[in-house]
Amino acid sequence: MFERSRISAAVMAALGGVFVSVPAVSQAQGSGTTAQGAERVVVTGTRILRADLLSSSPMTTISGAQLQANQDITIETMLNALPQVNPAGTTTSNNPGNSGQANIDLRGLGAGRNLVLIDGRRPMVSAADQSVDLNTIPLALIDSIEVISGGAAAVYGADAVAGVVNIKLKRNFEGIDLRAGRSNAMDQNDAKEENFQLTLGGNFGGGKGNAALGFEYAKRQQLVKGQRDFAKVATSTTTSWPEGRWAPSGNSPTQAAVNSLFSGYGYSGPQIPRTSAQGFNSDGTLFYPGLFNSPLDVVNFRSPIDDGVNTKFYPDFYSYNFDSVNLLVLPLERRSFNGKVDYRFDNGVEAFARLSQTRYGAETALAPTPVGGITIRAPGRNIASQVSSPFVVDGLTPSGAQRGTTGLIVPVTNPFIPADLQALLATRDGDNLNLVGSGATEPIIITWRTVAAGLRKQVFENTVSQYLAGAKGPLIGNWTWEGYLSEGRTKIESKQFGNINAQRLNDALATADGGASLCAGGINPFGRQPLSPACVNYLQIATSTSTTFEQSIGQFFVSGDITELPAGPLSAVAGLEFRNFQYDFDPGTASGPIYGFNSQTQDKGSNSFRDVFGELAIPLLKNAPFARSASISVALRSSESKSVDEVQNLTSTKQRSNTFALNFDWSPTNELRTRASLQKSVRAPNFGELFSGGGAFPQIFDPCSINSAGRTTLAGASQLATLCGATDSPVTGNTTFVATPGNQAFLTTDGNRDLKPETGNSVTLGLVWIPRAQGFIGGLRGSIDYYQIKVKDAILAPDVNEIIADCYNYGGRNPSYDATRDSCAAIFRQGDNIAALFNPADLVDGLYGGTNGGSLETSGLDLALGWGGTVGPGKLDVQLNWTHLLSVKQRSAEFLPTYDYKGTIPFFGVGLGQAYPNDKMMVTAKYAIGDFTGDLRMRYIGKMDNRMSRIFPGERFTGVAATTYWDIGGTYEVVKGVTLRAGINNLLDQKPRTYAPNVQSGTDPSTYDVIGRRLFMQVQAQFK
Repeated sequence: MFERSRISAAVMAALGGVFVSVPAVSQAQGSGTTAQGAERVVVTGTRILRADLLSSSPMTTISGAQLQANQDITIETMLNALPQVNPAGTTTSNNPGNSGQANIDLRGLGAGRNLVLIDGRRPMVSAADQSVDLNTIPLALIDSIEVISGGAAAVYGADAVAGVVNIKLKRNFEGIDLRAGRSNAMDQNDAKEENFQLTLGGNFGGGKGNAALGFEYAKRQQLVKGQRDFAKVATSTTTSWPEGRWAPSGNSPTQAAVNSLFSGYGYSGPQIPRTSAQGFNSDGTLFYPGLFNSPLDVVNFRSPIDDGVNTKFYPDFYSYNFDSVNLLVLPLERRSFNGKVDYRFDNGVEAFARLSQTRYGAETALAPTPVGGITIRAPGRNIASQVSSPFVVDGLTPSGAQRGTTGLIVPVTNPFIPADLQALLATRDGDNLNLVGSGATEPIIITWRTVAAGLRKQVFENTVSQYLAGAKGPLIGNWTWEGYLSEGRTKIESKQFGNINAQRLNDALATADGGASLCAGGINPFGRQPLSPACVNYLQIATSTSTTFEQSIGQFFVSGDITELPAGPLSAVAGLEFRNFQYDFDPGTASGPIYGFNSQTQDKGSNSFRDVFGELAIPLLKNAPFARSASISVALRSSESKSVDEVQNLTSTKQRSNTFALNFDWSPTNELRTRASLQKSVRAPNFGELFSGGGAFPQIFDPCSINSAGRTTLAGASQLATLCGATDSPVTGNTTFVATPGNQAFLTTDGNRDLKPETGNSVTLGLVWIPRAQGFIGGLRGSIDYYQIKVKDAILAPDVNEIIADCYNYGGRNPSYDATRDSCAAIFRQGDNIAALFNPADLVDGLYGGTNGGSLETSGLDLALGWGGTVGPGKLDVQLNWTHLLSVKQRSAEFLPTYDYKGTIPFFGVGLGQAYPNDKMMVTAKYAIGDFTGDLRMRYIGKMDNRMSRIFPGERFTGVAATTYWDIGGTYEVVKGVTLRAGINNLLDQKPRTYAPNVQSGTDPSTYDVIGRRLFMQVQAQFK
């Protein structure tokens, strides 16, 4: 019975987990001994052996068992519950997508600004921002994870601006550990997850060596948005309809023609403006799509309402419901292997080797392709990702930019144009300055959605491998050395389905027979018309892309004591490191102009780093009045980097950057300890920023809408109205225009080989309390820390809505409402709605080049409390982790203002990991009695305003209320070494908070639980 209770207690402790940094000190283990026999260990954030595990920066430790206690099959699910973490790329990242990957985002500064380590060493990267895909790290061999925030670049190198996540593997593992688990939504019996793990380990060579192997299989079932009521109907809108849509731009029909047409349909309501958009019924008639929040509702729509109509808005206005077929949870199937070997020779030298490989598949799926969002220019004026058309004027706008448009250009000679539409077109007498011709003979621009071509799907197959070998041992005296080499490779194969060849579609519409000479039956975008298999084959592009990353790392350092000072040893570390990264992206047929997934260009390049680093720990006082101990430590790193663009055959100049860390510890008593840290970090530009650039297509707010506060109640309303009609792309219906809710506009950025490293400065100040008394006080421990992280010269993409707000004076930076201001010149309208933003400084392509013109800053308080003791017949342990934000300031480009996004939730297009509640908290409690342990977890997310309300002050947007999740679980040891566990996540079935505008599905799926109440069961068998 004694043995059984002892094993049960160990299992209970593991399942309870450790969240507070202070208890992690007392439970962690290390290696090495001082001359006095005290154990010396290494803590994440330093390489110096110490006689304690006290971190100078805030640190949170999670046990390996706690990672799996709630049947989470991927690491990021548990980490995202921590208050220090902003959920970023997760299982729900379908759109915005993350290529099926999962990332960690400390403090909301971006997944590329924190560093993931395994046993203090870098694992293999899996993305162009050189971030680590947590899906590739299996759970089987993980012993614990230490999360240290506040910067650590001086110790670990570039990218550790916000901190480090160090995954520690099991050491000296012996025996067999079998685990299996399953979970599913209780009410719907869907969203199933399951995994199986096998860990084998044992000693050899008379106890000198140890080898361990971990195998894992995990599978996650997809969840479609239509399976959840809150997500089945889109909360945003689209102007790309299966029926097709025409919006006059500078060349409208006469009012009399519009009145006559709709009176012929039997309509006798308010007058439909001649400048309004029109949709197409399949019988050749037209329908008016309505006007948001006005007496003008949908008129003459003749298709079934349940056939893809967005009933959230209908009949106020028409929009297509694109959400019901989208994925809410991505499917995943993963197979992984992880092995490690350690051997200690008689001379004290220890050799070690690690081997890992993960193969997994994931998918994303979106509604059928909306067509019309690519720039079209005159022949010879388009770049590779743009369409050319003879119907576009070969000339410049008044600002000097090359003329162009978006949408599908259809000449009036197209045979599929319905007779009713032809009647309207014949009455036009205006001129769209971007199109050849004018009046009745000028081509028209429409948008469409290729429902007949099927869904847009992307299937990923990822293979990540890494090999590492090294050794460490004694040098002279108590000095030691350590060195290792690692090689890694990531291969990502992606197959895309549903892409439409933009050039072919525009070419087909331009032909005299409507494309019948190109494919059987031709292509009719007017109404929900069928497409022949030949036309589907003609339009679709079977796209496959391939991405390869290769990584080589070598490191060598020595550590030891320089001399013995009155307060203790003066310790030091000195070392060298090299890191080489190779990136090769082959876009295949996705390099041309396509509708669907983004058009991409070939990228191939490398970057390399050569670092020299050192640390020095200086004890100042010991057992002195008012100071049981005091010490400082200093870390320095000098890094030289260069990059090579192998496509353009360009090599950057070598850049040198220096980082440092200064830490101070003072313990006035045995129970109380203060800590402070000042660190300078550096992040070099990644592959995507150097070579690829990117694009954004966010949801936008249009101040020119006549129902905006800017046009009605805010100061300067009349000046704003004048500005709306005076830009390069004026609002033609300036007194009647109502912007479509949920409209989107795109902006494209270009890579920049001349980017410089970012610089981050962080400060942390903290108090740690570990009482030595007995009783209630003796069971209490805790810490409180203040942190501030500033990133200057930040590499960020310009924010579309911030540019719009700057033009229309929401930040007070355009008080004269000057239409020639750069932010105003960037705005391009199509049919009055904002369609795109083009950089006025790039007159050819309109791309925004990457710069070091941004800035980031965040600050807050971390509180960690824990209590453990005997209560009744059992033992109770309670842990609390809470983060309170003080500021989150961001400037996305040097020509834009700084915004404080503290207490806000993002909307579509902002990016992942951008929810910033003022308060985020997690409380865990476990009660152990005999062979049973019951546990309870509470996760709290504070209320948030909509981020849009900070960009457009005075306008009204919905935010979210505070949210609390409750999880329960229980563990019972059936027989020695065999335990069963079951529980319920989201016990009260808390629904996701919905708001508008939102990230997707009416909510932020990275922040809130989209599955609902979920039952899980696990079994574990250990044999030693």
